[in-house]
Amino acid sequence: MIYYPYLRGRMYDLLAIKELVEQGQLSPKIVPIIEPVRDSKELQQTVQTLIDHQQPFSVIANPQVSVYGLNDTKLYPLPDVDNLKFYYPSAILAADFSSDFVKTVDNQQSLLIVKNYELLKAYQNTKVLQTVDKVLIPDVARIHRLVKTKAALLTDPLTFVRHVEDYADLDDEFFEPADWYHQVGNYDGFGDYSMVGHVYFDKGMPSRAIALHLIYVTEDGTLRIHHFVSDSNEHMSGQKDKFFEALQKMVTWCAENIHSLNATPALEELLSYNQQAKFPGLGMIKKLSLMHHFELMNRLLNLKENADNLQ
Repeated sequence: MIYYPYLRGRMYDLLAIKELVEQGQLSPKIVPIIEPVRDSKELQQTVQTLIDHQQPFSVIANPQVSVYGLNDTKLYPLPDVDNLKFYYPSAILAADFSSDFVKTVDNQQSLLIVKNYELLKAYQNTKVLQTVDKVLIPDVARIHRLVKTKAALLTDPLTFVRHVEDYADLDDEFFEPADWYHQVGNYDGFGDYSMVGHVYFDKGMPSRAIALHLIYVTEDGTLRIHHFVSDSNEHMSGQKDKFFEALQKMVTWCAENIHSLNATPALEELLSYNQQAKFPGLGMIKKLSLMHHFELMNRLLNLKENADNLQ
């Protein structure tokens, strides 16, 4: 079973993947899909690191958010990925999709990301669906019927709230509809947007609240997500204080509930900020939270593979 984490190519998303690959924390069963949003050195360096370590990955050919696809001339051109066996060419089935995409996928495992049923219906009898190896789709029955056995599930398990402080009302919730230990619903593989969510914001701004999100696995194999929210949420100011309010809650909860598989190096690093006076910044928090999730998924998928080999 393959896990396809879907990332927008923002700096700290990319740094999370780059550091995990350098540390050998991603197995071939994890195939990051990157939708570029900026022509950046971080994107170029991350792709080169993935290539150097022969880590399976994918970069969306026709990104649909932000400005990356608007200019063909790049200051930081991506390294050549043609004919790399571990590279997955991918595209989004959208208005700008070109059927020429299928001409570029010889000898490589190709991915198509589909959300639009009507557009998919228009392509159902073309070489596109016949040629691509895997189609990542939402859990929508009529889309699944058209894709059939090529379907992999791509979902957004993170509850979207209008205000960050609203996560305090959720506290702890079920996270992963696609079970990592057995595929449900006749899908072949699964992906998600981690705790970032599918909604893309081009520019962030300070929030009245800071929330830390922790994905963890329970004893029965269920994935859940716990939200830790700051208390002083009346005004935008005081980001440092808000962070340490949320972090103290996380430290207290983790001491009672997190051990074994869930105790990843990235989580330990995040918790260690409780012993420091420095606010690391929201980007660093996001990077470590993503790294924790992917380190956990790496452990779980390796555990499943070992169990399967013993059967």
